[in-house]
Amino acid sequence: MGYIERTLAPGETVRFRARLHWILWLRAWAALIVLGVLIVGIVIFVRDLIFMTTTEVAITNRRLIKKTGWISRQASELELSSVEAVNLDQSVVGRLLDYGRVQIHGTGDDVWASPLIATPLRFRRELEGALSTLQPAPTPASQADAATPPSRAG
Repeated sequence: MGYIERTLAPGETVRFRARLHWILWLRAWAALIVLGVLIVGIVIFVRDLIFMTTTEVAITNRRLIKKTGWISRQASELELSSVEAVNLDQSVVGRLLDYGRVQIHGTGDDVWASPLIATPLRFRRELEGALSTLQPAPTPASQADAATPPSRAG
């Protein structure tokens, strides 16, 4: 069971789980092959390997979750109700190989940024689907209106 499953609130479900793009593996192996003669290549390879195997990114029905790290963990979460803007960053090569980064701007100064993920357009589409199913939180006035039965004209 991963970090995301362990942190789900009661009634919260995972709508979409992003995966890192394979180009990150290519970068790690290239560092090992090209710089492997030096210790630097091995260090870069191990660092990238740890990043790729410990990173989790998901959209639930309530929030965005990103967790990285193995011994030292960094988790970033953003409530879907506070999402204001979604930006996609994809280079030409990223469009050809279908990878990119997604930045979500929340209320205030909150910015949630994904790592390099595969199928970023699908991620954005799934996020927009999750946002469209959000129920607005009831305001005190609407709760009072719901408790009072409608009057009958007569």
